[in-house]
Amino acid sequence: MAIADYIPAGRTSRIVRGAAEIQIQTEYAYRPNPRLTTTVFSKGRVLHKVEKELAAPISSNEDKIRIEGLLRKQHLDVMEIINTRNFLTNLPPEKKPLESPQNPSLVKRLSEIPGVERIYRLDNEGNFDSDSVSSEFKKKYSVIFKNLGELLEIFRHLPGGKREEGVYEVERNRLYLVSTGYECYFILARHVSADLNLETELHTIFNI
Repeated sequence: MAIADYIPAGRTSRIVRGAAEIQIQTEYAYRPNPRLTTTVFSKGRVLHKVEKELAAPISSNEDKIRIEGLLRKQHLDVMEIINTRNFLTNLPPEKKPLESPQNPSLVKRLSEIPGVERIYRLDNEGNFDSDSVSSEFKKKYSVIFKNLGELLEIFRHLPGGKREEGVYEVERNRLYLVSTGYECYFILARHVSADLNLETELHTIFNI
């Protein structure tokens, strides 16, 4: 049997107290290295992660049974910690979704960065704002467009419909992919100065 056939089922739990809610998810992964990961999140925001490295991937039913026991114990241990500490009363403030680039203030801030030429907005599934925008991007970057789904997976999907946040340099000093968590942007720019770090500027403007 293939390694994938031995993957044990993950566990998901929810703790609710009043208006506060925390979700806990524990799962097994064998790539890039075998491990058990427990993720604690609230409203799509990752609050904490616990990872346990495993010596080798699961390769038999006996291994699967043993790892299922470890997975269950790790999940319950994290739940116990959350219940005994004031996680639910000390949640960080929720981030508000950013304005879309149609909002003049965001467009203005981005356009004021030296070298920025074009802003393409798309949702977390890779859909551009319109067919014309999609066609324009496809014409400029056909290979990237063809593999758009794989590129977006640089920022993993999180519970609640979000993605991980960050800035990724797709093409050196030319094309950047930004994930705000709620939506994504391609920023097309030209290199104008060795003193200007566009990636840092994008982190600042998008507050990520």
